[in-house]
Amino acid sequence: MQPNAFWTENMCKVIARSFKEVCEIDVVIKNAAGRSRRLEGLDDKNSVFFGNIPEGVISVPMNGAIYKADVISGQKTGLFYDQRQNHKFVASLADGKAVLDVFCHVGGFGLAAIAAGASNVSFVDSSASALELVGVAAAEMKKSDNINTIRGDAFAVMKELANSDHLYDIVICDPPAFVTSRNSLQSGLRAYEKMAKLASSLIRENGVLVLCSCSQLADLTKFRNACVRGIGRGGRRGKLIYTGFAAADHPMHLQLLDNSYLKSLVFRL
Repeated sequence: MQPNAFWTENMCKVIARSFKEVCEIDVVIKNAAGRSRRLEGLDDKNSVFFGNIPEGVISVPMNGAIYKADVISGQKTGLFYDQRQNHKFVASLADGKAVLDVFCHVGGFGLAAIAAGASNVSFVDSSASALELVGVAAAEMKKSDNINTIRGDAFAVMKELANSDHLYDIVICDPPAFVTSRNSLQSGLRAYEKMAKLASSLIRENGVLVLCSCSQLADLTKFRNACVRGIGRGGRRGKLIYTGFAAADHPMHLQLLDNSYLKSLVFRL
């Protein structure tokens, strides 16, 4: 193990013990997935710093909804807390509304909308396991009759829905990072533009479009401009009514602006 890797691993253990003492946490798990660990010479083995690995998925209450997180085998940590303030804002608009949650993962925006009174939510993702967890969570919330899950490529599904004249009051797109390196910046921005164009075609007049990016290399201005171009290419006009960032447990360090990665834009079309 390289010296910096040894330091990082042991520092993680020290921090984990601090969590246990200060926050009364029972279990701390090391999730070793990700390309960045290999670049730093760190291992790719999951482990438990202390406590016992949960058996199966765990239930996580948030914004009035219940989420199911697979903390061992799920994507990254199994659930993303950084969007919770943005989930809450969009949910405040959802009472009685028909909602489409694209790139839904385990249901972040959509389950919050259901909890806030949305009449129905369609969830779109390429992961069968993630959609299964959406269904389990909705059942625990006694909202199974209010949801529909669609497995497939998000862009292809949006095209199919548009060709079938499906319209929604709120459409949310919260994709994985489209810009993963400086070389992919322009292609990633074109993907955000395409996403905005397709999503805007699925929204009723005076409906709401939510577009998100977790690409740290696509700053707010570049991302917003790509979204506005896509909305225009879709023949729609809109007003930006909300700009959201990561929640308070992901503070923006002024000496490390790359960590201002998360952007959530809400338009009324």
